[in-house]
Amino acid sequence: MQKFFIAHEGIQSGPFTLDDISSKLSQKNLQWNDYIYDEKNEDWILLLEFPLLTSLFNKSFKNPINVLKPVINHQDPLRDRAWYILKQNNNYGPFSKGEMIQMLQSKTLFEFDFVWKQGLASWKRLSEVNDFQPEEVRKIFEVAAGETEIFFRRRHARSEYGCSLILHDRKKIFKGQSFEISAGGAGIIVDAMEFKMDQQLYLHFSPGGPVPAFNAICCVVSISGNKYGLRFMHIAAQTKDLITKYTNKAS
Repeated sequence: MQKFFIAHEGIQSGPFTLDDISSKLSQKNLQWNDYIYDEKNEDWILLLEFPLLTSLFNKSFKNPINVLKPVINHQDPLRDRAWYILKQNNNYGPFSKGEMIQMLQSKTLFEFDFVWKQGLASWKRLSEVNDFQPEEVRKIFEVAAGETEIFFRRRHARSEYGCSLILHDRKKIFKGQSFEISAGGAGIIVDAMEFKMDQQLYLHFSPGGPVPAFNAICCVVSISGNKYGLRFMHIAAQTKDLITKYTNKAS
């Protein structure tokens, strides 16, 4: 019987059977945003992303996804209501592909949000789904690339912001300092370490001015010496609002 290692609150344990893990989830001894080691991809992923747990995850909501009955529009597939969105530990939907793109445009849906529909093995971040890649959206709207980027690139007011921070890359822990922040990301300085483009990092920011301490999952989008530009992939909505107020006032 296949067994898996899990990580809860930064502590690795196991191996456990799938039934053991399901039981721990049901008893709240594990959370869906804890990690499981995926041997196939040789990486740690969220429990909610693990294909063998998708069915259980879909039943864990207050409004469970039991039997999908998507509304099919054969004349216009963009109107097929088949997509579900994960927001604040609850599911919303089903939505059509057209509605999803409209939500991207209005910034109520982001590329780091998890989505799912029947046929997907597991919940995935929207940025990982082929249906919502920039090229696909470009085909749908038949517009220039520069106009399409508004769906995937958010522009935020930036401001100087200095605070100490702790970050880890799933292997080691490092200390750093921020020098700039916006609701969409931050600029940080980390000495004696070289991160790579698109590398995913986990950060804990110390309190700074009106912004309290907060955690964020980030992606490296620019590198200049020991300075790194990070894009927030996941950050609490309340924290994002406070950062927006801070940067708007500072600018």
